[in-house]
Formats: sequence, C-alpha cells, structure tokens
Amino acid sequence: MACAVHGRVGDVSQEERIPAGRTSPCQPCAGRSFPGRQALMPLRFKSRSALLWLTISLSACREDVPPAPVVPPIEEPREEQSVPYVSIDGMDNASGFLRGTIQGQGDIRAVEVHVDGVLLGWAEVNGDQWSIQWLPGAPRHSIEVVAHDGSGTPARASLALQPLDFATPHALYQPPSLLTLPTSESATTRYTLDGSTPTANSPIYTSPLVLMRSQGEPAPLSFIPTNPPETPVEWRWLPPRGPVGRAAVVRFQQFQGATPVGASGTRSYLIDKSHGPLPVMSLTVDAEHFFGFEHGIYVPGRIHAEDPRPDWMWGNGNYHQSGKDWERPLHVEWFEVDGQPVISQGAGVRVHGSGSVALPHKSLRLYAKDDYGPKTFRAAVFPGEAVDEFTRLIVRTSGQDLLYSKIRDCALQGLLRETALHLQACRPTVLYLNGEYWGLHELRERYDEYYLASRHGIDRKKVAILELDGVLDTGEEGDESHYLALLDFVRNNDLSLPENLSHVESMMDVDDFIDYQIAEIFFANTDWPHNNVKFWRYVEPDAEGPVAKDGRWRWLLYDLDGAFLGDANYDSLARVLTDETLPEWSVLLIRKLLTNADFKSRFVSRFQWHLDNTFREERVTAHLESLADLVAAEIPAHIERWGYPVSVESWRYYVDAMRDFATQRPMRVRQHLEASFGPF
Repeated sequence: MACAVHGRVGDVSQEERIPAGRTSPCQPCAGRSFPGRQALMPLRFKSRSALLWLTISLSACREDVPPAPVVPPIEEPREEQSVPYVSIDGMDNASGFLRGTIQGQGDIRAVEVHVDGVLLGWAEVNGDQWSIQWLPGAPRHSIEVVAHDGSGTPARASLALQPLDFATPHALYQPPSLLTLPTSESATTRYTLDGSTPTANSPIYTSPLVLMRSQGEPAPLSFIPTNPPETPVEWRWLPPRGPVGRAAVVRFQQFQGATPVGASGTRSYLIDKSHGPLPVMSLTVDAEHFFGFEHGIYVPGRIHAEDPRPDWMWGNGNYHQSGKDWERPLHVEWFEVDGQPVISQGAGVRVHGSGSVALPHKSLRLYAKDDYGPKTFRAAVFPGEAVDEFTRLIVRTSGQDLLYSKIRDCALQGLLRETALHLQACRPTVLYLNGEYWGLHELRERYDEYYLASRHGIDRKKVAILELDGVLDTGEEGDESHYLALLDFVRNNDLSLPENLSHVESMMDVDDFIDYQIAEIFFANTDWPHNNVKFWRYVEPDAEGPVAKDGRWRWLLYDLDGAFLGDANYDSLARVLTDETLPEWSVLLIRKLLTNADFKSRFVSRFQWHLDNTFREERVTAHLESLADLVAAEIPAHIERWGYPVSVESWRYYVDAMRDFATQRPMRVRQHLEASFGPF
C-alpha cells in the first residue's frame, strides 16, 4: 500500500491538510515503514497565496513525529521581500538540542529538520532562534534544515558529518564530525565538553558526539574580570567586544560506579576554522584552578580582597603569588601550523611575570613533571633551534607590549640570533583555554637551570643564576659570593691597568658582556639597566671542559618590552655612562671597564660592527615586517577578545613606529658613540 497525501491546488484549508487528531499526514500508514523513501508535496494556500513546501518522511509515519506547525495565512509576498536565511549554529551534546538561527521578511517561522534524509521534526522557534531535540543513538551523518517565512523560496542549510574516532591519531583541524569515544563493557564512559575533569556525575556517553563550528556558544570564562575594577583604565580588564571563538574540548573517563578506572583522555578540535600560519596551543584545566576566588591563579581573588595594596601601581591579587603552592594541574596540547599534534600531556602551570601579572591578559609558565605526566616536553617547537626537549615553557602575552605591538621582545631578541648571546626562542602561538579563544601569545623558552643544562650539556645542579645586584635566583646559598667579589674588585682597583682587566676577564666573559651592553643600549631599553638583569655561571669550573664550564659570568638578555619606543635619538649610551640616578651596581661594570683603553677599543669596534651588520636598517625593518605579517591576520580577533591594542589601526601604528625607529636608530647611535668617545 502506497502512502500519499492528496490535496487540491486551490482552496485547501489546514484542517484538510492535517485533520484533527492526526500526528502526521501519514496517519493512514501508522505502523508501516518505508525506509529511504519520502514524498515532496507542494501545498498552496489559495487564501493570501502563501506557498509552503512540506517534506514528509515515509519512514517517519509514527506517533512520535511532531505535527507541522500551524501556519496562518499571510499576505501575498512582495518581490522586494528577501529569501529567508537559516543556519545551523551548534549542538548541545549534553542536553541533546540542535540549534540555529532563522531570519526572514514574513511573519511565518517554520523550520523542518532532516537527519540522514529523514524528517526529525519541526523545530521550536523563538524569535530568530530555533532548536530541536536530538534523537540519541540514531545514526546521523547529515543534517538539513529548511526554513520558511512565507516570502517565497524557503532557505536551506545543510551539514555533512564525518566520522571521527577519539582512539585514532588526531589533528586539530576537522570538518563537522561525529566523534566516537572509547567504551568498555565493564565500565561507563563519562565525558565533559567544558574543560572540567569528568566525574561520576558527568554525562554518560551513549552515542557519537556532534562536533561542529558553533555560532554564539557561551564563553563564560571570557567574561570573568582578571583584574579589579580600580585598575588604571590604561590596562583595566575589558569584556570581549563580540562572540568569542570556540574550539571543541572533549575529556572522557571510564568509571565503575563512582571509581575512575580504565581509559581517559583529553583532546581539542577546531571545526571548519584555521589560524593560518600560526601554531595553536590548547590548555584544558578545571576552571576553579584559574578563576576560583580562594585559589584561582588568574584573578584578583581572596588575596586582593584581604590586601589590595593600593599604594603599588600593580596592586595585589592571587596572580601575584608564586611557588609550588600556586601551581595548578592542567592538560597541554600544542599543534603545528598544519594542525598535527606535537605536545599532548599533563603538566603544571603558574602565572609568569612580575608587575605584568596584573594586566588583564597574563603570561603562563608550564612545568613538565612526573607529578602530571612526562618529565619533559619533547618537541621541536622552535624551528632552527638545536634544542627539542624542554622542562619549562612560557606562554607569554608580550608583557606591557600587549597594549602596543605585541611583537617587540620576540622581534628584538630574534635580531640577535647570530650572536653568542643567551636568548629565549620565540614562536607566536594562538591560545585556547578550555575551548575559549584566549588570543595571540608567544611560546618562549624560560631562563632557568634546565635551559642552561640543555643548551650547554652541563649539570643543572651546578648552575648559579643571579639577578640585579647579585640576588640569588637559582643555586645554593653562597653561590652569589663569586659575583660580589667581582664587584668588590672592580670598585677598589684601577681597571686601566692590563693586569686588572685580565683578572676581571678571568671572572666574567667580557666579550659576552660587550654584546649584551650593546644590544640593550641600541634598543634603548628604558626598563634597564636598573631592572631585568640576570646572569649565570657554572659553579665548579672545569678547565678541560666546554667553555660554558669555565666558571665565568655570562648574561641573559630578556624582557625588551620597554625597548624600541619613542625617540630614535634617545641617547641611551649617555644614560648608561653618566646618569647618576641609576643604581651604582647597575652601571659599575661598564663604567669602570671603559676606563681601560683596550676594553674601550673593543667595545666601540664591536658596536660599529653591529651597526653595520646586526642592526643594519634593511635587515631590521625586513625582520620586523616579516614578524608583523606573520601575526597580522590574528590581530583583529585578538583585539575583539581583549580590547588591547585599542584597534588594528593602533597596532599598525606601533609596528610602523618600530620600523621608523629602526630606520633612524643606526645613524643616531653613531652620533652618540662619537659624542661619548670621539671620532673613530
């Protein structure tokens, strides 16, 4: 028996179309199934001439198919009325609702939803939003939505879903997919999609999860203020300016009752989206670890409530705390430009920085430890660098430069790659936090004993790192005595004498010191030399070993966010040589060493060489533009997320200002050298 719905082209009433009491036009076929077949029936409402196409699935002739919505007659559509618009915006896998948007000119809002060619039903419409309950467990490989507003031709949107298995090697970038999670006959698989660790109360996995590029999906973490309202307006937290981009973050754990057993995992996917030439990092963490009042490391929290410290420009907050007590567990994924996973492991995280931690957008320090997973991050994340194993990594926000160019420190350190200076490798990287777009960052190396051990093949336990005037940063108590003895010798001896210079050279690498001073002076770093100063040595010198084991002090160049700013004619050399407001310890070495004729000649000659080569105008401007071009496409989304820089035009202004600085700086510094040391 064939099932057909008969109607006249003419005056057809709705009551004739769907008699009272019937749940579908196929009522005569109740109980019968015709898989894969469907009839298309045009119904013309003669009154007011509204045309509505209704698709009836023959395999859906059952009581649970919802009736078509009641469609009142409307006016004859005018030619200027637009065809309605419909979109499929997202899927809430936990509640089982598919949702989307409909827009049109007429008053009718009718949305039919088909899955794998079969009518799922008629969606509930609320304003310009529609939603429909998903049928769990059913095979679903395609979705089609047909929307009507009475203006004429209906609008359609479709989505093809590709199979995706969690258990197979995965890539970040995916088309709309059906994700299958691992299951077990002896355990229950539970999952989360918000970054939280699955518990015995998390949703039970019963059928593949729908992953699609979501539109308008809530991003609750992005609306949590990350500094207090009394923060100076220049760097006060701002809410996102528009919808926040989302990645799909899936975590699962198998349980027997309330006990975690068997398999677990965390994976991130970006659906129908790419970040072009930039790699992507996804951090997945229980939100309370970052945003909880008591112990959240990314918010002002309890510490600020108890002691806001209004006398200090950076205030006080949970994010100012340091040490192991303020380290939190999370899962780290890092993907190359093509979306292939390079890092995927548990790790620890702390907020990184000093004053900059009070900025809305914060740097993070990642720790590879066996407390969480592998003891190192084994990945070649910095092209051209010999090191491919790291114990610590920094996910940096550009410090104070996050308000301006966002590339300053990364660009300026990159100019020095051909020198022997210690530098932090840098890779611009897009960050997602629990699936929410967290903006443009830099993946960086961290200066510590692990960095020096991996760079030089030395024992990390025999490394001393000092900062500022000899404050011990890393090492054993007493390791600072060697440096303090160096300062004492320099203060109390005439360095114009060759033998005294030789003694200084036995305690510090003078050539390294010259390159370090030249870089900071040329860059006109206003946050130096009274700040951002670190240096290191191997505390058990080995005359037969590599140079790094010779026991001499060498410098670590970092934090150039205050450089390449303002007037290119700024005489930073004169500041270092004559400014009496600088702390004595910060300029003692360079001023006393320059009393030696041989050192002065070496210093000036090396500076000239750098001006002709390292800091040559064409080289520097090309390097700046290359890095700016790399991140340019990401800047609009970053600004939408954070409100800093103020605009794309503002960002471009600061990049151009750096280029102009680079153009003028070599000539100006030559003039400064001549003013301080005479013709050369």
